[in-house]
Parts: sequence; C-alpha cells; structure tokens
Amino acid sequence: MGGGLRQSGFTLLEILLALVLLAFVMLGVWGALRGAARVTRSADAVMAQSEAVRTTQQFLRRYVSVAGPQPFVSADGSVARMFAGSATSMWYVAPLPMQSGHAGLYLQTVSLQKAGAGLSLRLAYQPYSDAPAAKGQAIEHLLLTGLRGGRFQYLAAAAFGKPAAWRDDWQAVNGLPLAVRIQLDPAWPTHVAFPTMVIRLHAGEGFGAQIGGVR
Repeated sequence: MGGGLRQSGFTLLEILLALVLLAFVMLGVWGALRGAARVTRSADAVMAQSEAVRTTQQFLRRYVSVAGPQPFVSADGSVARMFAGSATSMWYVAPLPMQSGHAGLYLQTVSLQKAGAGLSLRLAYQPYSDAPAAKGQAIEHLLLTGLRGGRFQYLAAAAFGKPAAWRDDWQAVNGLPLAVRIQLDPAWPTHVAFPTMVIRLHAGEGFGAQIGGVR
C-alpha cells in the first residue's frame, strides 16, 4: 500500500497553546466581572449616601420649619428661650414624625459632634416641658457621619435701619429666627454633596433680645 497515514489528534504543543489562550480568556472574563461588581458596589454606595442626604434634609426642612414659640429651659438652668442656636448646635420645640410613634411636642437638638477624625450630625430629643430639662432622658439618633466640617446660621430681621442679616448664633430670650441656614462639608468617598439648606421658620419673626455675636 502507499505511504503511511498521518495520525490524527493534537500535539502536546497545540494543547498547551490552547490552555494558555483559555487562561487569557478566563482572566479577561474575571477582570470584567470584578469591574462590574466594583461599579455596582460604587453605584449602590452613591445611592445609599444620596438617600441618607435626602432623608436628612427632608426631616430637617419639615420639622425645623415648624419649631414653635414654646419656651424651654435647658439642663444647665439658663434663662428660658423659644429657640437657641450656635454655629454647631440648635435647640427648638417641634413635633416628631407620626411614624416615629412619639406624639406631642419634643425639645429637639440638632448638633455637629466629633466622630473620630471628622464630625457627625446628630438629633437628640426628649418630651417637651417648660421646666428645666432632666439630664439623661434624651434619645439620640445619628443622621449623617463622615463630615469634614459644617455650621449653622440664623437669619435676623431688619432692624434699626439695618437689613436682615445672618447671625452665627441665636440666643434671644424670646422670638425665633426668620430662617436657619445649614452648611455641611462632607468627606464621603462617594463624593455625594450636601446642598446648603435655608429653612424658613413658620413662627419666626427674626427678632428678640439677643445675647451673642453678629456675623
């Protein structure tokens, strides 16, 4: 018969080459999956942080705006006020959300506090009483964390020929500011912003016997 038939099949070199090519394909697929997972996690983090900002701003806008002219006395026994504010804290009397299960009025404190290397925005509240506040009764909630800085300001009405102006504090023994301005500087890795808030107080007249500095 004629010359011998060539044996069919793959050589060892061809098999090794195919395995190398398959490894490169699998490496590319794995990298793509990791990238997709990273993008998904990043998107989820942005959505979660955006929702936290939206919820916090919604709460502040709704409940700070209805702060009422009820006088309160702080735990340190200072003179009664209807609203008190500094660059990092404010105290006022207002209701809480119906879904919280807390009916009636509450003395509420919104404050910036040290949290590790940064700051956190916190809410503390206790049932309203015109008597001195009892220590240790306030319930505290974390609103936002991971802040680099921030401040609160208070709008006083025009008076004595001067225009309305923002103050760095509000220590009037009567009356509420016209509005509150809240500025926060986030340090979140998601780079979600906290838009500056200007909250108009429904009961605010913007004047009162002030104790403290003017901007």
